[in-house]
Parts: sequence; C-alpha cells; structure tokens
Amino acid sequence: MPNSVDRYGEGVVHREVSTIAQGHEEVIKWLLGRHEELVVAIGSANESFTPKNPFTVGERIEMLISMLKELNLISKVMYCAVPDTKGDSALWYAYVHGQCPSFDVAYTNDEFTRLCFEYGNVKVLNTPFFNRETYSGTRIRELMATGDKSWRDLVATGVLPVLGRINAEDRVRRLMQKQI
Repeated sequence: MPNSVDRYGEGVVHREVSTIAQGHEEVIKWLLGRHEELVVAIGSANESFTPKNPFTVGERIEMLISMLKELNLISKVMYCAVPDTKGDSALWYAYVHGQCPSFDVAYTNDEFTRLCFEYGNVKVLNTPFFNRETYSGTRIRELMATGDKSWRDLVATGVLPVLGRINAEDRVRRLMQKQI
C-alpha cells in the first residue's frame, strides 16, 4: 500500500493497492509506531477489472477494513479513495487534497507521487520495504492466475475471507489469461 501522509501528528498512506499484502500490513504497523492515527489513501480508485487492478475500490476498502479489524487497528486508521489522473500531477494533488483529511507529511516510495506531493509543498518521506519481492502485488496476482495456492500466505491478515467471497482467484485468472 504505501504512500502515506502525516496528518497533524497522524500519518496518511497513499497506495495503489490491488491486493492488500503482508507488506502493506507491515508498513501500516510501522507508520502507526510513529503516528497516533493513519489515513490510507487508496490509489487508482477509478481502476478495476484489469490485470493490474482486478478489484473495485470498494473491494479494496473491504480488504483494508477486514485487516484492520483483525489487527484491532480499526480505530487508528481512516481511508479515502484517490483516482488516477493519467500523469496530471496538479489534478492528482487536487484529488488527494480534496478526498483525504488534512495532512502535513506524506510517505511514499513512488517518484510520481513524491513529485505530486512536493508540488503541493508537502514534506515527503519514504517507508521501508518489507520483503518487497515476496509480498509483491504483481507476484500475488501471478500466483492467483496460475492456480498456485501459495498466494494465500502472502496477503495481509484478515484479507482471505474477502478474497474468497468475491472469488478473487477466478477473476484474476480470467483477467490475466492472455498474459500467462
């Protein structure tokens, strides 16, 4: 997940998240070790049913909420949804500014996101990567598409019931069948 923003001593994370992986969970825990509250901005909110973003923003929010409840962090994390703007940095920053609670510091490891926040005069910091290669959303989708059940060990706490309910593995397989 992680691009994040600090909100009056609280953190906000902006992420283009297709599947909430254990790496996202670790970043959220890391940020909550530094901030009392966190706002997770779910990026690519207008993208779904594609190989890169197979889930709707509503489904991604359900995954986030399920994880937060399971970890007993629901009272510490808020969320907002931010659409892609096809590279228009001023428009993207305006969306973040309008869709998310106020913030002072952003956390991201993505250069476009960094530049957009800097354009808005927001301080930007990095988050650590937690087993990035292992917990990669791309890797998880590839495992789902090939029917390799080991993807289940890579998603965040509490996310499996949501993915099962929406038949995620079948959806990803169908969306990616031309790519495998």
